[in-house]
Amino acid sequence: MLPKYLPLVLSCLFTFMATNLKSSESFIVVAYNVENLFDLDGVSRYEDYEKKLYGEKELNNKLDSIIRILKEIGGESGPDIVLLQEIEVDQTPENFPSATEILINRLKKENLGPYQHALGYDPKIPPQYLPSIHCLTLSKFPIVDQVLHPIPRARPILETTLSINGSSFVLFNNHWKSGASSEAMEMLRLQSAQVLRQRIDEIKDMNEEVDFLVGGDLNSHYNQSTVYAEFLEKTGINDVLLSKNLEPTGVNSTDNLYNLWHELPAEQRRSDAWRGKWGTLMHLILPDSLYDQKGISYVSDSFAVAKYDGLNSIRGSGLPFKWSNDLDGFGASDHFPIYAKFSTEKTISNNGRTFAMVENLLQEVDYSQARKKILPWEPKFLSPAYYGNLFRFSGVIAPTRPLALVTKGHRLGLYSFKENVRKKLFNLRKGLRFSGIGHLSRYRGQWQFIIEEENWIN
Repeated sequence: MLPKYLPLVLSCLFTFMATNLKSSESFIVVAYNVENLFDLDGVSRYEDYEKKLYGEKELNNKLDSIIRILKEIGGESGPDIVLLQEIEVDQTPENFPSATEILINRLKKENLGPYQHALGYDPKIPPQYLPSIHCLTLSKFPIVDQVLHPIPRARPILETTLSINGSSFVLFNNHWKSGASSEAMEMLRLQSAQVLRQRIDEIKDMNEEVDFLVGGDLNSHYNQSTVYAEFLEKTGINDVLLSKNLEPTGVNSTDNLYNLWHELPAEQRRSDAWRGKWGTLMHLILPDSLYDQKGISYVSDSFAVAKYDGLNSIRGSGLPFKWSNDLDGFGASDHFPIYAKFSTEKTISNNGRTFAMVENLLQEVDYSQARKKILPWEPKFLSPAYYGNLFRFSGVIAPTRPLALVTKGHRLGLYSFKENVRKKLFNLRKGLRFSGIGHLSRYRGQWQFIIEEENWIN
């Protein structure tokens, strides 16, 4: 029989190991929107996660993709700190394991971590009064405190305090309201930014040198106030939170925060895509205290986008390989994770590269490389392995709606996100021979071709 005090000894040992990071080692912080990890109770506010559409195969494939990506970033035991978004809030706490429990158990089984975790919602509140999804913070280091900051009509901000080598590190895990280009949604994001900014000012008033980090999916581009300047008078991320483009020197303390997207050249700033344009909705944003060589320090030039061809990135176009519940579940997420390294080492050079330029427009997705490898479409390509790939197609417009192409014994939908292209498509007559270029996609259980540009129509 094991001594009754053994669990306490092991717990103390874990805490000692976690808090005593070698000064020569760095640790990784990841921000990752996993695109809806749900449990199996069939009780959901999203129809895609009803029992007839989502079961053990879909869940296991989803978990497999998360595990593989975390191991790619952080090695066999995974990253040290993970800020996750879009984990389902448990709707049946008395009867079924939650998405959080399922994920934690799978991480243990795969030997990632071990992680302590903090929930982005209060489980004592009935589920009907909570958001559908929440933030989840995982840490190999001890979590010594956690606070939820509620926001009307929006998801709460999850604040956790870690102990690392005797230093405190405060993490703010965020998932702001979606619809980056929406003026109405920006009003809600302003609320989130105001709550967060107020809390940052509070902890800085108590300790000007406090080490903290803002991370997660802010549903705002790093240049939100610039790209939407015509109709957004004020933005949450730039005007309230004060996310800026000048890297701190570590000498003077200011209220401005440094957005790590500025460590990458403009053409590499991309964590997601929407209707043919790249975005930067995922963020890691730092204060000047992470540059003062005290406590926790940022490791210069360590910021990166976790993008892996064929795993979470579509070969050719480089677009996120978004998740689908179709065909037993495939893909990864509609967001790339981002990550950076930090350390308690006191002699790290913070004179790294920085690119202060702020773009006025969102970048267009470039399909030139994908077009170099384009193939004529064949029925054998109706597989998740070819999702998002570009194909040349030819066939006859189907006699019934919605708009579709009949080719080689199969019916595939036709669509474009661009209005001028969509008008041309919707004017096509039934029975007309039609050919062009499109990337293979899925919509409501059916295969389709997405036509991005007018010159993709022959």
